[in-house]
Amino acid sequence: MDELFSRRTRAVKRSEIRELLKLAERPEVISFAGGFPDPATFPHRELAAVAQKVLGEDYDRSLQYGATEGDRLFREAVCEWLGRQGLALSREEVTVTSGSQQAIDLICKVFLDPGDVVFCDLPTYLAAIQSFTAFEVEKVGIPQREDGMDLEILEEKIEEVSRQGKRAKLIYLVPDFHNPTGITMSLVKRRRVLKIAERHNLVIIEDNPYGQVRFEGEPLPMLKSLDRTGRVVLLLTFSKILCPGLRLAVIVASPRITEQIVKLKQPADLCSSSFTQRLAYEFMTRYDFAAHIDEIRALYREKRDTMLEALEAYMPKHPGIHWTKPQGGLFVWLTLPEFVDTREMFPRAVERNVAYVVGSAFFVDGSGQNTMRLAFCEPTPELIREGIRRLAEVIEAELSVASAAVASK
Repeated sequence: MDELFSRRTRAVKRSEIRELLKLAERPEVISFAGGFPDPATFPHRELAAVAQKVLGEDYDRSLQYGATEGDRLFREAVCEWLGRQGLALSREEVTVTSGSQQAIDLICKVFLDPGDVVFCDLPTYLAAIQSFTAFEVEKVGIPQREDGMDLEILEEKIEEVSRQGKRAKLIYLVPDFHNPTGITMSLVKRRRVLKIAERHNLVIIEDNPYGQVRFEGEPLPMLKSLDRTGRVVLLLTFSKILCPGLRLAVIVASPRITEQIVKLKQPADLCSSSFTQRLAYEFMTRYDFAAHIDEIRALYREKRDTMLEALEAYMPKHPGIHWTKPQGGLFVWLTLPEFVDTREMFPRAVERNVAYVVGSAFFVDGSGQNTMRLAFCEPTPELIREGIRRLAEVIEAELSVASAAVASK
């Protein structure tokens, strides 16, 4: 039967990282691996009250099939919410999806043919890499700097791809509190990347799961709010600011793009859940959504601060060790000396009951062996401190082994 499987199934591999993380499923392991929201941020009592109302008073619509584009009331609430953030929209520009991962998949269906080229950060979001791989495209990684993607290199690569006769289509970005690095793209680069995309006729995917979770500094405008040519497709999820179990996200795009998205969403799932959309709508309109997000920010700010303080206190003082200091989001990116391979080190970390995500998984060019992603969202501050202490001991041991090996030569 294997010969009947599509070429796509042969191209996509099971995630090695998820296989590695099975080693870390023991309850005694302090995990910085998954970007799972803290359940303390889930407004479960409010959602229980809302669910009772929806099922009691609106069951005929909330339990029924809905429009492929999404529930009208929910989309209007999203437009109003984003309008307060400077993004003026009509509901015709909003498509509801079952999480941002479905949104990425749909955008790939709309734009990508086998052999097309997608530009992305180096490193970039792991599940986006998997989606691009499934659509059999060429992934070109562009190094990140402290203020976002290196746009000089981006332009060089775009021109190189053009000379090779290949068709470039998309630039994939996570501009706010990037996954996995926590880096935020500067306003200067946001404006410039829009000009680059316009000049070379490229579409930008602005994946923005963490933009609402800012701890400090002034908010920067979304790329979509700066877009004047309709080439930015914005993805927003409610997983980090409400709860992931609702599986709710939206795609914000020009009507021309939205029409294509809806056309390809219909054979995928007919429609997203009417029930969870109505729950989210009732929560957003019945409760103080902004205050709820403020509480999430305060919780994660404390955890971010705890992780940064623990890294400063426990990590070996080595010139090759450094980490990002994100102004928001859920992740810190740790870089170790080039002779340390975090994939090889992972089982030894798990033996010390601490886990992380191997950084090389986020690189489309196979590099990044000396990096790791640390998620501070789920563990308590006490566990964060203890987990970083254990991790530092593991790294110290790696450095000692490497030093001994050099000395013996």
